[in-house]
Amino acid sequence: MTTPAPQRPPRPAEAVRDVTDQLLTSLQARLSRGRDRGEKARLSRNNPPDDPGLWLSLRLDDLHGTTGPGLTEQDYIAAATAVTAAAQLWARTDIPHARSTAQRVTVLGHVVARIAQNRPAAEDDLARALRCHTLDELLPRLRPLLRDAARLDFSLLAADFYTWQQPDGPHHTTQQWTAAYMRAKNRARRTTGPRT
Repeated sequence: MTTPAPQRPPRPAEAVRDVTDQLLTSLQARLSRGRDRGEKARLSRNNPPDDPGLWLSLRLDDLHGTTGPGLTEQDYIAAATAVTAAAQLWARTDIPHARSTAQRVTVLGHVVARIAQNRPAAEDDLARALRCHTLDELLPRLRPLLRDAARLDFSLLAADFYTWQQPDGPHHTTQQWTAAYMRAKNRARRTTGPRT
């Protein structure tokens, strides 16, 4: 009889993505049935995303995972802040959360590229967001940038917010967002062809 290999605890960014996806998918389903409007209203307030009171109301214990020792205190603070920031942005924008798939890419860079097709100023808004150094600077820039989005993967955005708080995180994250933006923009050019 073989013993199963021990499961490794999820990396913090993975845990952030999973918890955010579960939280927002569940909340969207309850809202569609006319329930939990108070939770969305609480998230829409101007509380900072690093407010432990919000973490308690969102029940973020799953960030520690079900196996292993869980997150360090520092990782938990960054992870809980990331989940809360993404949930607040979701509540304040009314953009549906839709996890990205190969058939429907809803990551930030792709979404902004689609917005920029009809609102070219979105590219300037993205450039301003990419120059931010802290999460506190970044969050107010994203709301107007995303105002025309049809859907967004807030769970992946939360994982990006977690990475943003790490050493060299803003640089790493902005590179990813820029690369996704350019891929989507180039694909749109190839699909539509040159304008005459």
